[in-house]
Amino acid sequence: KDKLATALSPHLFAFGGTTKPLSEIIFKKYDIDKSVKDKLATALSPHLFAFGGTTKPLSEIIFKKYDIDKSGTISMDELQSLCYDSGCYLSDKDLQWAKIYLDRDGDGQITYNEFAQWWTASNNDRFKYLKLTDLQQKLVCKISELFRKYDKDNSGQLDNREKFEKLKQDLLKNQILKDIHELESRSFNEVDRSHDGKINFNELIAWFIDIGIIFGNDPTKTLEKIK
Repeated sequence: KDKLATALSPHLFAFGGTTKPLSEIIFKKYDIDKSVKDKLATALSPHLFAFGGTTKPLSEIIFKKYDIDKSGTISMDELQSLCYDSGCYLSDKDLQWAKIYLDRDGDGQITYNEFAQWWTASNNDRFKYLKLTDLQQKLVCKISELFRKYDKDNSGQLDNREKFEKLKQDLLKNQILKDIHELESRSFNEVDRSHDGKINFNELIAWFIDIGIIFGNDPTKTLEKIK
């Protein structure tokens, strides 16, 4: 007990410098009786011994905290509360964009996987992606205008490949897409994240985000060319 208490002393136990299991470090540093090694290894197992008994990703902890109604999805009100508590207030206009940005398959819900993708990939800049500059807003509006040209029934989706191919040509003509090889390499199925044989507006926007059109290193030139 005395050796174990010393090993777990707060001034000795710090996060950093090694990725070895805590139990292994203690076994090597202190002469722990073999009869208690198995029990100690279980007690100090990484899946039990971390931040209050859990190693769940921070994204999962945050998601569950703000999923007030326990629906397994984050509503717009819940997202707004989360962002406000984190020091980022989202206006109604910002929320409209945030829903498009986060709901990448366009099914009308922000699932944990979609939330985690935003939370982990964007890191410290995560909140800036929930707001658009005037130029970025102009770009999204232009994409929407071209999309609706082929969405004749105003359903928010393109129901066949032919419409998608025509839309891609319009995007080229308007210089929103510039690389024909990049364009040709993107198949209908790649953009169709929900795999329902249709491409909705959210899926199209998710594609533009992935290829760096909306949040590129220098989107100004592309945006200024929009007619």
